[in-house]
Amino acid sequence: MSEHDDDLRAVARAYIEQREDGVTDYPAFVAAVDAYRKRHPETSNGEAALIVSNLMQEMPRAGCL
Repeated sequence: MSEHDDDLRAVARAYIEQREDGVTDYPAFVAAVDAYRKRHPETSNGEAALIVSNLMQEMPRAGCL
């Protein structure tokens, strides 16, 4: 299992759980960014948001959605 796969899984889990709880898209995205930053605290908010955005584009191809 690669770090990338673990990151994708953490981001997907945070986002999907929020959406299933009825949270709108942006707060769910923020939760995903927070999940990423917990794994990579050295990453700035802006950089984490960009990385999470890219990871989220992979979610359907990875079978996360």
